Amino acid sequence: MSTATLSTKGQLVIPSRFRLALHLQPGDKVALALEGDRLVIERAKSDQARLVKGKDGRKVLVAPAGAPPMTAESVKALLADFP
Repeated sequence: MSTATLSTKGQLVIPSRFRLALHLQPGDKVALALEGDRLVIERAKSDQARLVKGKDGRKVLVAPAGAPPMTAESVKALLADFP
């Protein structure tokens, strides 16, 4: 189990291996829930697919569970906006 230290402002840094596993990037939203004495952190549900940089630096399209199939037009629009 990994540990992290709470700052004086109540901020917590999520270790990189967890951020990578959840494809979290600066500005992303996370959902928090209490389960007994445990704090559960998960990626906030999104209704849109998005592009993230994969381990090798290539663009990877990540869609939320249950997302409708992507069309060529929607993929082109996402690629046009990717930095």
